[in-house]
Amino acid sequence: MNDYDIIVVGSGPAGVSAAIYAARARMNTLVVGAGDGALAKAESIENYYGLAEPVPGMKLLENGRTQARRLGAELVTGQVVGVGFDGAFTVSTEDAEYRGAALVLATGSNRTAPRIANYFDFEGRGVSYCAVCDGFFYRGKAVAVLGCCEYALHEAQELLPIAGTVTLLTNGIAPIPGFPPGVRIVTDKIAA
Repeated sequence: MNDYDIIVVGSGPAGVSAAIYAARARMNTLVVGAGDGALAKAESIENYYGLAEPVPGMKLLENGRTQARRLGAELVTGQVVGVGFDGAFTVSTEDAEYRGAALVLATGSNRTAPRIANYFDFEGRGVSYCAVCDGFFYRGKAVAVLGCCEYALHEAQELLPIAGTVTLLTNGIAPIPGFPPGVRIVTDKIAA
């Protein structure tokens, strides 16, 4: 079992950024991550400082990981199945255990996707999870927001000044109060 100054769980932008700072501080740094996450599905990222041209999400992930490795961080692929503490942190994956003096959890969040045929085929190519990030790509176009609660309200409000029209699809659930008059609300059931 290897000992590290810091172990970062999560190999997305937050985890790799933490690893870059730790490695630059001359800390023996390990990043453990199980997958690429939502950023890898993004067709084009251009709302990030320093990008002269749009970059595919996967390329941005690869660039960050390459930077972390160049600075001395170690990156391993594995699903974390347990974390313990006995004066130091123990991070267990299905295949190995790692010990570290400090632990950073940067695991992101799971998204609940509707059960709609071919939905996943369009992630990053019309299906988005962030109006602030991607609304620019849909300026002047007809867009739809799936949901009925606070997150859907926020996304609809972000899209109203950008998109041509905004339709809220609630999948048969009554929306919370507060949706602006410019949002067309459809309460038909669309997914099982």
